[in-house]
Amino acid sequence: MEQTCNCNYLTTFACVREENSNNSTDDDYRLRKQVDDLCIALFDRWCERREITPLIYLLHAWPLFPSKPHPVRRLGATLRDLSTFHTETLDDRDRELIDSVHALTGYDI
Repeated sequence: MEQTCNCNYLTTFACVREENSNNSTDDDYRLRKQVDDLCIALFDRWCERREITPLIYLLHAWPLFPSKPHPVRRLGATLRDLSTFHTETLDDRDRELIDSVHALTGYDI
């Protein structure tokens, strides 16, 4: 029994960069929520395609746990490494989602 899913991810995110926030809890929550939504989209795409390498990278830094130091920056660095060392595993939509994470986190690649 084969199951197919035609999911389109069309989302608009307001950019709340980590270094620009005034350390308020609300800004931190919104940033984490936006990044989390993007990671869910990446997770769903890679699970559907059974892409093990990107999933390993993503799960190394996500979900975001508040007990870890700088979880959003760590995720940005992890996705940068994935984009650098395993570009063949990513399609154009994956790269767009990763670029959106980097835009939110202020992580330039």
